[in-house]
Amino acid sequence: MEEGLKSDRKISTARKEFNEMIGLSSAKTIINKTIASFKLKKVCMYKGVRKENLSLHMVFTGNPGTAKTTVARLFAEIMKDEKVLQSGNFVEAGRADLVGDHVGATASLVKKKFKEVQGGVLFIDEAYSLCDNYENGFGDEAINTLAQEMENHRDDVIVIFAGYPDQMKQFLERNPGMASRIAFHVEFEDYSADKLCDITKLMLSRKQMIITDAAMEKLKNIYESVRDDKDFGNGRFVRKILEEAEMNLAERIVQLDESKLTKKLITTIEERDIPESDLNKQYKKKQIGFA
Repeated sequence: MEEGLKSDRKISTARKEFNEMIGLSSAKTIINKTIASFKLKKVCMYKGVRKENLSLHMVFTGNPGTAKTTVARLFAEIMKDEKVLQSGNFVEAGRADLVGDHVGATASLVKKKFKEVQGGVLFIDEAYSLCDNYENGFGDEAINTLAQEMENHRDDVIVIFAGYPDQMKQFLERNPGMASRIAFHVEFEDYSADKLCDITKLMLSRKQMIITDAAMEKLKNIYESVRDDKDFGNGRFVRKILEEAEMNLAERIVQLDESKLTKKLITTIEERDIPESDLNKQYKKKQIGFA
């Protein structure tokens, strides 16, 4: 199950869950500043000091598995809890949701999304997919309409564009007015091996499971060996390898007599349960023949 979904969380605990996430120093700083700025604005209103409404639109840049979508989901709910946004709706959209197939359709699709997300966060992952290989296409119409609607709805909708850093730079340069509407750029860095180990422990604790020191050491070695692979998935990689480990644990103990299945036995990941990841196998193959 994806992290950050409302169904997994008690009401008004989004900020606590966000603060407990591993790493994400840049994202945490930006969100805390956003909340502080809004609270100061309210104080100024009470004191008779007029403040302009802040634009809160953002760009999230980072590789897959660095928690961009999870943070965006939590951010939407935090903004509702802090009374910055009314509904806290979280709507994901891609090119297929925003770009029409005939003249006049695209602008209507974009405006429809803003109506759907009113009072919440519109999250557009891989935003650079809106860029066509030619000028003045339907993709450009979508980007131009997005820029206009972001200004029209700056008080009741926050738009978050997400994707790889280089491609996002190209996306922002596609429309001269887009960059000026973006208040914050948040960089999601790849996790270190130590941070991946921390994520591992956090994921297991939420499942009321534990892991032996030997198993943790094996995982750390795997994380260190695959971090530089272009297909490495950060947090997604951790989730995938733990799911396999849990299946290996189940296969290992299911043959035992039920009377021997203690709570510790059925909730402990051992070294032998940790799979040899496909990425790790590929990495080792690449090293053959080198000192």
